[in-house]
Amino acid sequence: MTSENLSTAASDPRARFVSGPMGPHVLEMVLTGWASMLAVFAVEFLSLLYLGTLKDEAVLGAVGFGSMTQFTIISVCIGVSVGGTALVSRALGAGDAPRARALAGASLVLMVAAALVSGALFLAVIGPYTAAIDLAEDVRAHLLSYVLITTPFAVVMGVGMMLSNLLRAAGHGRQSMWVLLAGTAAVAALDPLVIFVLDGGMEGVAWAGGMGRLVTVALGAWLVFGKHRLVTWPAGAALRAHLAAIGRIALPAALTTLATPAAVIFTLSTYAGFGSSVMAGATVVDRVLQLAYALFFVLPGAIGPILGQNLGAGQWDRVQETARVTARWSLTYGFGVAVLLALLAPWMPDLFQVTGPGRDLIVFFCRYGSFAWALNSLYFVAVAVFNNLGYATYSTAIGWLRATVGTLPFVWLGAHYGGPEGVLAGQTVGFALFSLIAMLLCRRVLRAPPASAAAQARQAA
Repeated sequence: MTSENLSTAASDPRARFVSGPMGPHVLEMVLTGWASMLAVFAVEFLSLLYLGTLKDEAVLGAVGFGSMTQFTIISVCIGVSVGGTALVSRALGAGDAPRARALAGASLVLMVAAALVSGALFLAVIGPYTAAIDLAEDVRAHLLSYVLITTPFAVVMGVGMMLSNLLRAAGHGRQSMWVLLAGTAAVAALDPLVIFVLDGGMEGVAWAGGMGRLVTVALGAWLVFGKHRLVTWPAGAALRAHLAAIGRIALPAALTTLATPAAVIFTLSTYAGFGSSVMAGATVVDRVLQLAYALFFVLPGAIGPILGQNLGAGQWDRVQETARVTARWSLTYGFGVAVLLALLAPWMPDLFQVTGPGRDLIVFFCRYGSFAWALNSLYFVAVAVFNNLGYATYSTAIGWLRATVGTLPFVWLGAHYGGPEGVLAGQTVGFALFSLIAMLLCRRVLRAPPASAAAQARQAA
């Protein structure tokens, strides 16, 4: 990029990451993303606590199974969001605001279509799948009731995710945070009402979640369309060209994200053979993991706009510094959380009134599995680098190797020799191993000459 274009990008208020110290940029984007994700997971954590008062482990198992398998829909939405955000941020970094607005509009169109299709496929498959794995009948009945309510809100969820990430791509990290916080605040207010006052039980929690997603879309639409005017609607050949460009990143990104639920579904199927108590324990582990390591899950979306804007502006040293700072800080956070969970291990199962083998599984994760999970921060940093620097297929390859080679043999051996705790140990160790491999590949990518990488990114955009 010429010095004139670099100056234009730096002066554009929506390309704010191409100048100034990198540390504060990374800190702001990660912390605002973390706050919003933490709020989402905290509300889900509280919902599970409320459901625990029903003293029905089948309900806990059903909600956990439903949420974890519905991550297949979320994965597709994340892929579209990654593709749209990467190209919008690059266009802004290059000083091309009109193109950024058109790409934002195309991203929303693709998001609606992708969420509709993935939601319909999920509803078609979930019944036969749960029958095939011989899921306990009481858990299965609750599960099917739960997903019939929550899945139709998938389109709403996808649009809300895209609106939030468009704000983030433009550098409005705090406003992106408030979009998600508004929805989670609505759910936090509705959950105790529907459970304790209206006696709505599991179905009430499902409807409350849907209402929260509507609130997210309402605020996000006002900020994106009304306040910042970040979207225009391309048509005809322009729309097709933008959809194709987004798809070249979104498809491998979605395939990458789908690798995680594929691994989780196999692991869940293995847990299902140990009974309702273990399923309840696995659900609690999932919620604790989400809440404790929420920061990891936001890393690709948080630093993606920083990487994209600086790549578009041709500033390779800032791209390298972003990845380096993020990896260092997230590792420190991860091991700090692992120590805290180990200290809280004896009391964690009592919060959810889980007993028997489910209790043992929760304690095992807090004491041991959490330390292996700390290394997963490296995987998410690597995925952010691959997706935003033109190496999205690397994300897909490492993600699926992690979900297959890094999961299937480890989980199978763990179940055979260690029972439920062996399943958890196998999954966490396999994930940690491939997180280290992903970071080694990421470091190799970051050594690439900046001129060739920037040219490749501009061609993809």
